[in-house]
Amino acid sequence: MSWNASVLSTVSSDTEPTVVITFDSAKYIFNVGENTTRAFLQSRRNWKKTRGVFLTSVGTKRASGLPGLLMTFADSGLTSLSVAGPAGLLHFMAAMRKYTFRENISVNPIEIPTSLPLDKSPEDIPIYKDENISVFALPIYPDVRSLEVASGSAALPHCGTDASMSKRKRTPSPTRSSKRRPGASTMDPAASLQEVISRPDFDPTTLVGDAAQEWLRHIVRAMFPGSTPQPQAAVPSYQKVKGKKNSQGSQDPKARSDASGLHQDIIVSQHASETGPAALPTKAAYVSQPPGFSRPLPPLATYNRRAALAYAVVGPRVRGKFDVKRAESLGLKAGPLRARVARGETVTVVDSNGLERSIGPGDVVGASEDPGVVLILDVPSTEHIPSLIRGFESGAFSKYWGEVQESKDYALRVVFHLCGDDVAEHKQYKTFMKGFKDGVHHIVASRDHAPDPITFTSAAFNQLRLSQLDSNIFVVPKYSLEGRKIFDATGVPSNTECMRAHTTIDIRPPRPPLRASDAEAGDLFHPVVVLGDPPTLSDAARTQFSEARARVEDVTMPDIIGKDVMVITLGTGSAVPSKYRNVSGTLLYVPDAGYILLDAGEGTWGQLARNFGAGVWDVLRGLKCIFISHIHGDHHIGLAKILSIRQQIDPPPKEPLYLIGNRMVFLYLRDYNALEEIGFSKHARARVTPILSDEIHWRNNGRSGWGYGDEDQRGSRLAAGELCKTLGLQTINTVDVEHRARCHGLIVKHLDGWSVVFSGDTVPCQKLVQAGTGATLLIHEATMADDQVEMARAKMHSTFGQAIDTGKRMNAQNILLTHFSARYPKMPPSVYELQPGDPVIALAFDHANIKIGDMWKMGKYARAIEQSFTDIVDIEGEDLDMTDVRQVDINIG
Repeated sequence: MSWNASVLSTVSSDTEPTVVITFDSAKYIFNVGENTTRAFLQSRRNWKKTRGVFLTSVGTKRASGLPGLLMTFADSGLTSLSVAGPAGLLHFMAAMRKYTFRENISVNPIEIPTSLPLDKSPEDIPIYKDENISVFALPIYPDVRSLEVASGSAALPHCGTDASMSKRKRTPSPTRSSKRRPGASTMDPAASLQEVISRPDFDPTTLVGDAAQEWLRHIVRAMFPGSTPQPQAAVPSYQKVKGKKNSQGSQDPKARSDASGLHQDIIVSQHASETGPAALPTKAAYVSQPPGFSRPLPPLATYNRRAALAYAVVGPRVRGKFDVKRAESLGLKAGPLRARVARGETVTVVDSNGLERSIGPGDVVGASEDPGVVLILDVPSTEHIPSLIRGFESGAFSKYWGEVQESKDYALRVVFHLCGDDVAEHKQYKTFMKGFKDGVHHIVASRDHAPDPITFTSAAFNQLRLSQLDSNIFVVPKYSLEGRKIFDATGVPSNTECMRAHTTIDIRPPRPPLRASDAEAGDLFHPVVVLGDPPTLSDAARTQFSEARARVEDVTMPDIIGKDVMVITLGTGSAVPSKYRNVSGTLLYVPDAGYILLDAGEGTWGQLARNFGAGVWDVLRGLKCIFISHIHGDHHIGLAKILSIRQQIDPPPKEPLYLIGNRMVFLYLRDYNALEEIGFSKHARARVTPILSDEIHWRNNGRSGWGYGDEDQRGSRLAAGELCKTLGLQTINTVDVEHRARCHGLIVKHLDGWSVVFSGDTVPCQKLVQAGTGATLLIHEATMADDQVEMARAKMHSTFGQAIDTGKRMNAQNILLTHFSARYPKMPPSVYELQPGDPVIALAFDHANIKIGDMWKMGKYARAIEQSFTDIVDIEGEDLDMTDVRQVDINIG
């Protein structure tokens, strides 16, 4: 049985470390930061046969790629999966309930305590076990003197109200009494969960302890109600909930029953595959949603935000070979007795002299191989080093380390070190690394020391080619082939190297780390930039580039208001990322005022970092507003990462970040803020001010998405007024558009007279036309091609031509088309032909930096861009994405 450990992604501007353990029969993934799905696509590796995902923490660094990956797994045919992680995992998964759902997969969450006393750590109990691996977890804490354990959970400020971060207590909602109702604070041990949630006054926020955990599991089952998980996923006894017999987290039939009236059937927006007509939805999907599903989650009674997990992955013990010659010499002939010995039994045989002899496995079977071991150590800070060392000095993990290592029982092959700031070169940590036996390989991920090469080389190579067409618009993504610091290798084991993507370490049979040859061959970007010469263009591309530049030089465009407003298209695809397009994200720069981010799909932070390089921190400081059109994951999964990183700005921004979204967006953020500070607590370093979409509606109807009173409506409007002052705007308003989820467009009008309209996701919508009449720029989704009108309507999207028609009816001066289906990862086809008097029409591409005054150039460049894509297909070879594109266009409620 052969198996290996490989690095899918490492620390970079747009990825975090992900390690994949691979057997012929299964895969196991350790950590899924943002862009994990896209990293699979770029590497041309697949995620088939994945059985388990293991998280060392549940913050944005290690887990923000999980929702997209789960839906991708389900759409790829995976029917069951275990997800393991530290305390807070259930809360993290339940927080995704409004935008992550797949009815054809069951997910078994395994939450590992991190709040136990250090001398009662469960690291000697496998948290997962099947025929391939046993996984053990070691909780790691910051030094006891700096432990920060928060109690309660942070409340989301509604329209500017603060909430405490330390010793957090929930701020009473204006819609309910602040006094706890009798009998509602916990679940009666004699009462089932069904009985509790059937109460008319049921409020999930009053649940505590086991009752709260049971409720969170109930939510996860509702999100992923597929078949029962496979029994090989072992759940340790410390995870079982009182009164719950099924430790596997399988579906309780009673919990799925609608006959009791305890569940509401609601229509779920199932965004079916865009890969072909066969995937067109035939009817709406119905989901059994428990009461309280749309209410905030129970508070986290105790949660250590700074705790992490280390994992030991122990492979199978391979038995020695049966020695046939030795068996025959002992009188053990082929037959049932030999078979019993081969199974490990001792038998008695009679030799030719009539003498009895006992023969056991040790007489005829060679020595078993020591099981291979892989360690994954997440050490977020130098304060975690003492706890890690204590965990290896005694207890179950001591067998892998130190002079007394039980080498006869285990064969440690490789240690992955995920090092926070200053950890890798800390004297105490280097001493710890030297404690492992010689021959063990050490793979170190340290942001200070790692180079930052391009991750998504296919897209970057195309951008590098297009920079020869126009270097101002097609900016080459920022990268570095050297680390910020030179690693001091003094005092570390000789087999230590920097973690690089696509590195594989064979565990059985053991081999040293080796870079995957197909990754090297598929990288067209770095060989060119290392040589320092521009990439070679085909004859056709050279001709098209030359003609395009000539067409641009021949045009003199008149001055227009707002010509210096910059649009940076960060993500221009829909549903799922692809090699050439990330999911939705558009940055609008208002000169001398700041930035507005329109949607933030997964990977948006990485796109920002690649576009601006070291200047991304100035951009983040200058980010004044984020608008989230709706709760579909391809439009907002990257939001938490941006808000989390914003907390790291030093000194922190003086002005708040205004966040415009609907009730479901803020429900998710409020739930998530209990796990990781993203700006909604009183003591947050970088505050976020919520603005409810309905309260700044262009018709000013004052429909509150929160269901609160006039005070909250005024709060959003006052905040919008302050935002307008900050950016020099006349108004900023929303308009409700037509999509499968509640969705809004945005209208930004500047005091100078220019305006930008953003459509969100929608079919052709007259309200958008009315609200945005006379726009300087319309940014409109164009998901489907013109020959897919029926499919576009079924999915509640627009075609290429419909988006243009909307802009023409709006009398927009410029139309920028974006949000293209993954069916069209390069150039979207269209039968539309420009007519005299039509507005300027441009297609969006990732990392295009276009001033409104230069938008017309994109039409002149279109044929050259298409030729560049054609050349790349000829060079790389066409490969289809490995997933259909149902992934993230779905919501519940």
